[in-house]
Order: sequence, then C-alpha cells, then structure tokens
Amino acid sequence: MAELATLLLGVALVFVFGWNNSSFLIGNGRGSGSLTLREALMISSVGLMLGVLLEGPKMLKSLNGSLAPSATDQVVLVALLVSLAFTVTLSLIKLPVSFSMVLVGAFTGAILASSVQLDYGRLEEVVGFWVVAPLATALLAYIIMNVVVRGVSGLSLIALDAVSRYAVIATSLAIAYVLGANNIGLIYGTILNGASPSDLFAILLTFVAIVGMVALGSGGVSGTIGDRMLVLSPLGVTSTFLASAVLLWLGTDLSIPISLTQCLVGGMFGAAFAKQVSVVNTRLAVENLASWVIAPTSALILAVLIIRV
Repeated sequence: MAELATLLLGVALVFVFGWNNSSFLIGNGRGSGSLTLREALMISSVGLMLGVLLEGPKMLKSLNGSLAPSATDQVVLVALLVSLAFTVTLSLIKLPVSFSMVLVGAFTGAILASSVQLDYGRLEEVVGFWVVAPLATALLAYIIMNVVVRGVSGLSLIALDAVSRYAVIATSLAIAYVLGANNIGLIYGTILNGASPSDLFAILLTFVAIVGMVALGSGGVSGTIGDRMLVLSPLGVTSTFLASAVLLWLGTDLSIPISLTQCLVGGMFGAAFAKQVSVVNTRLAVENLASWVIAPTSALILAVLIIRV
C-alpha cells in the first residue's frame, strides 16, 4: 500500500513539475522571440528525456543515502506529499517553484521528526551550494554576455538573427537536459527509495512531466519569468541559459539538488547588467527571492507537523 501511494504521489508531482517549470522551458525561448511554442515544447521534451536517461542516475541517492542513510516509507510519503502541495499551490498563483528546495526541505523535516539520523554536514553542503549558485550564475552570465556581444558585433542583421536563433535552440536543449537530469532524477530517486532503477520507469516519469508541460504550460505560469520579470534579447537568453546549464550540471555531478529557478533568475540579472534591459519587474523578482527562503522552510515545518501528528 505504501509503495502504491508513493508511486501515485511521485507521478502527480512529476506532472505538476512539468507544468510549473514550463515557465523556463517555454517562457524564455518564446519570450525572446526566437522560438515558437511548438518548437520550444519539442526541444524541451527531447532535452528532458536525454537528461533523465544519461545523467539522472547521478541523483538517485541525493536524498535517501545522502541526507539520511536510510529513509522510511513514511518519510518518503510525507516528503512527496508536502512537495506536491507546495508545487500545486505556487503553480496556481503563477509563481515558479524552487522545486528541489521544497523537496529537500520536506525530506529534511520528515527526517527530523522521525527516528532517522540526518547528515548535517551534507545538508550544509547543499544549502551552501544554493547560496552560491545564483551569484555564480549571475557572474558567469555577465561574462558570457559580454563575450558574445563582442563576438557578434561585426555581423550583419541577418547573420545575427540566425546566430541568435540557433544559440537559443542549443541552450534551450541544454537547460532542459540538465533540468531532467537533476530535478526529474531527484524525483525518480526519491520514489525508488533504494529500489533497483529502471530505464523504462524513468522514461515513463519523464513522459508524464512532458504531458504536464504540454497540457498546462502554454499560458499562465509559463510566462512568469520569460515574459514578465525581465525582457531580454535572444543573446541575453542564450547567456542566461548557458550559465544556468553549467551550474545545474555541476550540481548534478555532485548529486546536489539544485533549483533551476535560482540559477535562471541569477543568470537573467547577470545578462541584464551586461546590457541595459528595457523592463524589470521588481515586485516579481522580490517574490522569487523571498520564496527561496520561505518555501523550503515552510515545507520543513509542515513535514515535521505531519509526521508528529
């Protein structure tokens, strides 16, 4: 019974995850004017599937086996339930969720309220990476943006348009790849909870995420970041995506759950500082920054309460 409940919660979470993260997978490429909605969906789907299959296994023990030596079925169930509740709620109010942060917060809270030992040293490493990631992404995006602008300064308008389009396609594929590897790999590992991995199961989970992205990602939250927080040129989107992909890939290689929200927001501001941006939605930016602290902390507290009750 516990295994079935875990599976159902995990599938639901992957679906909602695809919906909420469409703000990055679709919104930025579409917002830059380089990709149509259909093109963005196709590129994102391919990237997600490749990321999960090729590097998703690196995240199988990022929670159970890392933050805790062995998590009980109850801990996993509560972590998935709380994460699903937060993801759905924030998606409905059109805010991207720092998904990995919520899941880590919920898992940590469930561990603290149970008899399982928590690895505080590993938790410090994860949180430390969260602090550094947006700053590092902003710096890297700033550098990339300056290099790219100088590199294309002598191109004609037609050549510049072609370069910008292909660059957005390549970096959109890269960001979908690392998102699939890190975040879907994180859900996949949490559901397995020490069981033997299966490529077929990983493919099915990724397909569910793609369905969520396609079914619910054409509007609403999909435009929160790409269309409403900043207005960036295609080169700005390219710089942001490339810098974010590097940081997310590094986190995956270290088996650390990383928030794509943090990396992309940091990268977008780094690219914006490199070249004057026409619109900055300060209120939305502040809301995202606040959510990085409030969401995982609230998830931790809620998980503790559920376990103790």
